[in-house]
Order: sequence, then C-alpha cells, then structure tokens
Amino acid sequence: MKEGQGQQPEVQRRKRIPHQRWWREEKQLALDRMQETADIPQLVKELGIPRRTLYCWRDEAVAKGQEGEAKLQTREQKLERELGRVKEALAERTLDIDFFKGALQKIRERRRSNSAAGESASTSKSGK
Repeated sequence: MKEGQGQQPEVQRRKRIPHQRWWREEKQLALDRMQETADIPQLVKELGIPRRTLYCWRDEAVAKGQEGEAKLQTREQKLERELGRVKEALAERTLDIDFFKGALQKIRERRRSNSAAGESASTSKSGK
C-alpha cells in the first residue's frame, strides 16, 4: 500500500535475523495483508518475512482459532464464495432471459396469427 491511503497500519520491513521474534500485532497485521493480496511473493519481500514463516503463522492462527475481529480465511476460500455468488447470479439472469425470450416468442406468434386473420395487433411494433 502507498503512504497516504491509510487503510490499515503497515508492518515495517525488517532485516532478516535468524530466529527473530515477531510481536503478536505484527503477525496479525502481516496475516491481514496476506488475506487482502494476490501477490504473496511481493508481500513477503515488502515485509522481510520468509514466505514459509508467513504461511506457518496463517496455519497456526487457523488451528488455534485466533480470529481477531473476523475468522481468518484464505484468499482461495473468499474467491470460492465469490465465485459461487457470481454463478448464482448468472443462473438467475439466464432464467430471466429464457422467460423473456419465451414471452417475446408468444407475442410474435400472436401478431402473426392476428395479421393472418386480418385483425390488428394488440400491441404496436416498436420502430419496425
């Protein structure tokens, strides 16, 4: 995140020190950023945290049930839920389209049968 956006505090980049201790708040901030980004390698580089360490923290948090304000979820789980919602919306729109196509077909058939019998159509044509 660029400075000035201020959505959440950032974890400061540290130089790699073997067996370094991280504060609980630093871990949580790193995990929060991990949930929000698709570019984990870039995040690891920005934070100076080994990738393996970051994933271990995530796994520990999930196993312990440490959730902070919301349950820790992987990015993949969020995307799967979103995909499910999009698929449902698409299915609803497909049903709507099928309904309207059927209704339009019935209107056209009525017009054809009315014009064949010499009667005027019950609905007017729009610009045709």
